[in-house]
Amino acid sequence: MEKISLELALETLLNKIEVLNEYEYRSLLDSSGFVLAEDIISPLNNPPFNRSPLDGFTLNSSDTIGATKDNPIVFTVKSEIFAGGYCNEEIERNEAFRIMTGAPIPDSCNCVIKQEEVDFNEETGILKIYRELKEYENFCFKGEDLKVGELVVQKGEVITYNHIGVFASLGIDKIKVLRKPKIGILSLGSELLMPGDSLENGKIYNSNLFTLMSKLKFLNLDGVMYPPMSDDPILVSNFIEKELKNIDLLITTGGVSVGKKDIMHDVIKELNANRLFWKIDIQPGTPVLAAEKDGKVILSLSGNPFAALVNFELLGRPIISKLSSNAIKSTEIVDAVVKGGFSKASSKRRFIRGFFKDGEVFLNDNKHSSGTISSLIGKNSIVEIKAGSSALKDGDKVRVILID
Repeated sequence: MEKISLELALETLLNKIEVLNEYEYRSLLDSSGFVLAEDIISPLNNPPFNRSPLDGFTLNSSDTIGATKDNPIVFTVKSEIFAGGYCNEEIERNEAFRIMTGAPIPDSCNCVIKQEEVDFNEETGILKIYRELKEYENFCFKGEDLKVGELVVQKGEVITYNHIGVFASLGIDKIKVLRKPKIGILSLGSELLMPGDSLENGKIYNSNLFTLMSKLKFLNLDGVMYPPMSDDPILVSNFIEKELKNIDLLITTGGVSVGKKDIMHDVIKELNANRLFWKIDIQPGTPVLAAEKDGKVILSLSGNPFAALVNFELLGRPIISKLSSNAIKSTEIVDAVVKGGFSKASSKRRFIRGFFKDGEVFLNDNKHSSGTISSLIGKNSIVEIKAGSSALKDGDKVRVILID
């Protein structure tokens, strides 16, 4: 089968992906990162009453007409109003209430003056004001933030901590959200061991499973981590047949090339799945295999650690973004200037590791093999090199995919 372009591979996958339209209710603090499944309409006025924005005294502004520094107007303070309290008393001419920040302003008052601007005798309750006050000065109106019946947030927005604070201010404790996709991660290879096991001759520890699962956690996604499976197509196909019912997307690593133990081709046949494509025209990560079974996509990535990560960022992340109704953002692509270099010419479209900062991307080591993993540390981007390019040198311009 001919290799297809990265763009055609992605288009093929996206055409097979349907946005999840299932919803659930989440508690307020557990709703962050989910897509809102309904419009939020304010059930109340916020604030629910006229309130004071500061500590001071509330009164009627008309009573301050003519007040000056040399000719203060004297008021009698009737009582105190604290946040959480309420006062339904009315004031007469030249009367006032002492009021604290957040406390309700009585209906007979229309302004507040800071306590630092007045003289007040605690024992006698006598208040002196030295300037005229404007109507509604230092006055927070009922519903000035949100009015009852007002649209607060439209459905389809991704919920953040800012939304949650607003919802809490409206007394909302449960949010209707779209369910996030559940992604299964499966690594294939009889050579794979789990960290913590004793390392045997011919065996290696499974890194892909942990790289991809931790990436899903980083993206605030629900992942299902399956233990590695041996190179047995019947065993693997039976397992996938069973597990596909419980997940929305399956990502596998390994078993996709042309070796005798590259079993995913046989697994797809055993599953009677629809093969979408095999091999894309990039390096590393050429032997990607994609299939569809019972409306679920199976995306099988290279077993080489960096190649698997490239495949995930270029193909897996965009389809997860669509599945989740854009709750998970796709990768950002920016232009950058090379610092350092890459000594190899690139006959194929190539992707290498880099560290991006302030418009520059640093290429400062030689560990660019798709099988090496330690050089991922300290990298936050993937650098794209066009097919037919010569070696990269300091100052060259490239496109960079930001993966973190």
